[in-house]
Amino acid sequence: MLAKIEGGHVGSLTDVELLEVLLFYVIPRSNTNVNAHALLDRLGSLKGVFDADAALLESVDGIGARSAAFFTVVGEANRRISASEGKADKRFFSIEQVGEFFIKRFAGAKKECVMLLALDNKNAIIDCRTVYDGTVNSSVVSVRNIIKTALELNASRIVVAHNHPSGDASPSDDDIVFTRTLRRTCGEIELDLVEHILVAQDRYMPLVAYMTRASGHDYRN
Repeated sequence: MLAKIEGGHVGSLTDVELLEVLLFYVIPRSNTNVNAHALLDRLGSLKGVFDADAALLESVDGIGARSAAFFTVVGEANRRISASEGKADKRFFSIEQVGEFFIKRFAGAKKECVMLLALDNKNAIIDCRTVYDGTVNSSVVSVRNIIKTALELNASRIVVAHNHPSGDASPSDDDIVFTRTLRRTCGEIELDLVEHILVAQDRYMPLVAYMTRASGHDYRN
């Protein structure tokens, strides 16, 4: 394996070999091949390994707290890289693009949180930040954090997103109330709320558009 890496052929490593090498740097002087096989047998794939939380990783034979922490950190780094590719000059031209952006951003997330995508007046990304950890039940707290962050970033337009790790893409009553509250508050300070995206694993729902269709009232105005 070392010869492959030193020869510039890291891409030829099998999934087991890749995990074996990574584990060597966490638990040196150990037969990491056994641990690598145990990880893949239990979690099914590299994606499963890097998406798993620490508790699940530690339940695998031979994987301790240090190894679990290593894989969760690498997994988070990979998600951030994936979500921020081309960020410096990235523009959005459709809600579909925004939805796919947030599917990547929430990939592997085990807990609910609220994210803010700040855009300039040409729909180019200024920044994307987690503004609230937890469900949107506490809408007052979430809205306050969203508005505060948007103003700090000098955003002209914003997209807000939150996730349902359960995979259920149906909006709750709290999701609807939160969207109405946020839309009203943004309107009061002339901040354009483009959309509120609900992400459920590999699916998404644009709640503003959903509410408009359901009621016949344009919630973007």
